[in-house]
Amino acid sequence: MISTLSEVPIFSDIPKDDFSQILPLLKERKLKKNHVLMFENDQSEDVYILRSGIVKVYRIHEGKEIVLSISSPGDIIGEVEALSNDNHRISSIEALDHITVWLLSRQDFLRIVEKYPSVLRKAYMILVERTRALNRLVRYLSFYDVRAKTANLLIDLYYNFGKPEGCIYKIDLKINQSLLASMLGVTRESVSKTLGDFQHEGLIDIRGKYLFLLDKNKLESMCGETEENPAMRKWTNL
Repeated sequence: MISTLSEVPIFSDIPKDDFSQILPLLKERKLKKNHVLMFENDQSEDVYILRSGIVKVYRIHEGKEIVLSISSPGDIIGEVEALSNDNHRISSIEALDHITVWLLSRQDFLRIVEKYPSVLRKAYMILVERTRALNRLVRYLSFYDVRAKTANLLIDLYYNFGKPEGCIYKIDLKINQSLLASMLGVTRESVSKTLGDFQHEGLIDIRGKYLFLLDKNKLESMCGETEENPAMRKWTNL
């Protein structure tokens, strides 16, 4: 749970003494699982700061969903549209569990940007990180078979949501096979078979909705040359 603005990367360089001027501009909202914050191509201007829970960023093409990324507490949503001349939403955003957000109007966000240039600089850095992650996703979708795609995604998820537990590595994120399939652009059946193969080979274990990497080194070796620098798998390095 994000409790202070200093924990929000895009605002982290603002002097803490100035937070008292920004907090009154924020409206807290509690939203239920599966609530859609915005739809692709809709016209709206609000900016969201995720305080708790996670959301998926996705697009729909010919009835098929492609998940572009997952946002977690501290992430900002909608700032790109707020900074542009076009307020059509770039993608759809849906809550994957119960979430809490701070809502900020476009006008107030732009006033903050004008007063604190560091916010604009951080917004640019966030855009670069998202572009880097999307480039890697394109490589997964275009050039790799299902095993390599799945191995890469599992390693990505570990570097963003993982933690070591003894000699194994837990992806501390409840995630189902349908979501994994939407992130990889394959069928749920393909993901189910691949995860089953990985379990049989002693690479992973599935306990409830949590994934555990039993042989992280072997999984990384299956990823090819997708990302030689593990730090670059982070979806944000701010």
